[in-house]
Amino acid sequence: MNRRHFATMLATLPLASRAFAQGDDWPQRTVRIVCPFTPGGSQDNIARRLSVKLSEYLGQSFVVENRTGAGGSIAADNVAKSPADGYSVLLGNIGSYALVPHLYAKPPYNPFTDLEAVVWIGTQPNLLCCHPNFPHDTLPKLIAAAKREPGKLSYGSSGLGTSPSLTMELLKQKTGADLTFISYRGAAAAAADVLAGHVPICIANIDSLMGQVSAGKLKPMATTGAQRSSVLPDTPTFAEAGYPDLVVTSWSLWSVPTGTPAKAKEKLKAATERALKDPDVLASMRQGGFEPGSLSPAEIDAFLKAEHKRWGEVIRAAGIKPE
Repeated sequence: MNRRHFATMLATLPLASRAFAQGDDWPQRTVRIVCPFTPGGSQDNIARRLSVKLSEYLGQSFVVENRTGAGGSIAADNVAKSPADGYSVLLGNIGSYALVPHLYAKPPYNPFTDLEAVVWIGTQPNLLCCHPNFPHDTLPKLIAAAKREPGKLSYGSSGLGTSPSLTMELLKQKTGADLTFISYRGAAAAAADVLAGHVPICIANIDSLMGQVSAGKLKPMATTGAQRSSVLPDTPTFAEAGYPDLVVTSWSLWSVPTGTPAKAKEKLKAATERALKDPDVLASMRQGGFEPGSLSPAEIDAFLKAEHKRWGEVIRAAGIKPE
C-alpha cells in the first residue's frame, strides 16, 4: 500500500480507529531517551534507572543516548527537531529550559514552542563545601568574610552558566558578598583543587561531592534545597541560614517534540509515575541526593516559566553575555 492509499484509508476510519493510529499503539519500537549529560553522572543514572522500568512496563526498549555539550542545547535541539512520534524523549533540565535561552544569542530551539513537558521527575540540590581547615565554614561566616575582604575568597565550580555557578552568582547578588569565581571542567576538578588547598570552597550537585564528604575530605557548609537533604540531614540549607531566596535545585523532567500524540504522552507519563513509586528506584535516587516528585501539567508550566524568568534576570545582572 502506498502512502496516498494509506492516507485515504486513514481519513475514512472512524474516530476511534484514527486515535489508535495516532498513538494508542505506542511504543512499537525502541524509544530514544536523549540525555544532555555524560555517562555515569547523577542525571544520566536517573535516565538509565527509569529507562529500565519503562522498558519493563511498556514492552519496548528505552535506550539512553548521551548528547553532551553547549549547556544541554545539543540534546534539546536534537529532540526538538526529531519527528513528533513519541520515539524521542528529552531529559529536560534547568539548562535546556532556563539557562540556554539566555546564554546563547540565537538558541537553536525554543523550549516553550518546540518542546512539550510530559512528566516531572524530581529535584537535586547543590552542595557548598569547603576544605576542613577553612575558618569560614558556615554560610554566614563566608558571607561576612567576603564582605570584609572583597574579592579575596574564591570558589570553584563547573563552567560559567551552570546551575552551581549561577547559584553563587545569585548569592552574590542577594547578599553583596564579593567572591571570585574559578571555572572548572567539572565538579571533580574543582573538588580536587579544594582538597589540594588551592581553592577554599566549591559548589556542585550534591551527588558529585558526596564521596569526598563521606570520607571526611570535604566539609559540607550548606545545601540549596527547600528542605535539608536526606543524605546530609545535619547540613543546613541556604534558606535556614537566612537566605530564603536562595533555594536552587537541578531538576529533571521528560520532554518530547511539540505535536507528539496525546496517547503516547499519557502512556509515558503513567509509566514514569509508576516507576517513581518503585521502592528500588526511590532508594537509588535518594542515595544520590535526588528527590523524586510530582507536579501537575499546570504546575510544571508555571515552574518552567518562573525558572526561565528567574535565571534570565540573574544572568543579565551578572553581566554574562550570550555567546
